[in-house]
Amino acid sequence: MPNYAQNWFIHTPIEQGEVLSSWLIRSALDMGCSPLTLIEALWGRWRALTIDLDRGMTEDRLELLFVHSFDDKQKILKTMLTNVAPYLVKSSNSGWVLSLGQRSRSNFSGRQVCTQCFESDGRSAYLRLMWRMGWHCCCEKHQINLIDHCPNCGVVIQPFKIDLEHGSLAVCFSCHFNLTLYQPQPSNIQILDFQKNADNVLKQGSGLYNNQNISATEWFAIARAWISEIRLLVDTDNIQLIEMFKSFGINLNTITPFTPIAFEYLNTNERIILLSILNEIMKIPCELIIDRSYEYGISSANFWDKRKKLPIQLQQMKSAMIKPIRVYALQRVSSHNGKPKAKKTVQRKWLNLLRKSRKKRSHKLGGD
Repeated sequence: MPNYAQNWFIHTPIEQGEVLSSWLIRSALDMGCSPLTLIEALWGRWRALTIDLDRGMTEDRLELLFVHSFDDKQKILKTMLTNVAPYLVKSSNSGWVLSLGQRSRSNFSGRQVCTQCFESDGRSAYLRLMWRMGWHCCCEKHQINLIDHCPNCGVVIQPFKIDLEHGSLAVCFSCHFNLTLYQPQPSNIQILDFQKNADNVLKQGSGLYNNQNISATEWFAIARAWISEIRLLVDTDNIQLIEMFKSFGINLNTITPFTPIAFEYLNTNERIILLSILNEIMKIPCELIIDRSYEYGISSANFWDKRKKLPIQLQQMKSAMIKPIRVYALQRVSSHNGKPKAKKTVQRKWLNLLRKSRKKRSHKLGGD
């Protein structure tokens, strides 16, 4: 490591709601150096940009950052995801913090941005901390959807690869397209409503479900359980189950299959569809779902695997439904019946194949 002078400081101020990695990248650009150079000056051989830096770091590395910054320690700590919701940021597998899918400095899941926020930021476009949360898919201020891919070249947005040649976080690292020139789609009412509700639950530490006030931990656990169920429901061939949800105003037939990966890896457009349905379902009282299940002859077997541990409210609802009756076939049916696979099965496999091809393309374009 080069012998950098010890009395240098980061002068770039932290913006309101900014995430740590964004601040470090902007600081490097303001100092006229590459983000990699700033990282080396701070921590030597530790390759901080090859991990999810926003989740936090060790105390000794934090101290080195404090020593070289004019900003207050508490202000720096507030740029980390662990400061927002420690119970949601337990590990790299936490279900509500969007995963980057990193390999070295490449990430296969794009970082979400609001193009109009970037435009209003001017030369100092910065990434918001809340854009890392899985339920954030739109900008409440501008009423538009966030984007996670460059609209010009299609490559996922990767801030860790921004360098001096780009000059700003509002530029695509691959094709140098100015993201502020793109106008995303307007946000739908359902996703805006769910996003505001989830933000309030996070802020207040509690929320309403089934007309009961419950802790934020329970609320997010219920929402997460419903997400896994919705992903199964959109693939169902059970006509009665589809009709039951139609009676709630939810049409499962109009939805294409989701890419078969974990929720925190899904792209913004897929999460918009998923969370819009979730917002409608979370408002339906459990008692009404039970009543409709009897009305349409839907057994509890259609809701969650019996081995899955559910929040108490959902477990009680499932237990109150019709018990499934097992029917045994008189003879073994051959699995090789020559019939083509269902359309949704083919679509789901195609989505997975597309994602793998994007990974390869992104890695080739990004180098390290």
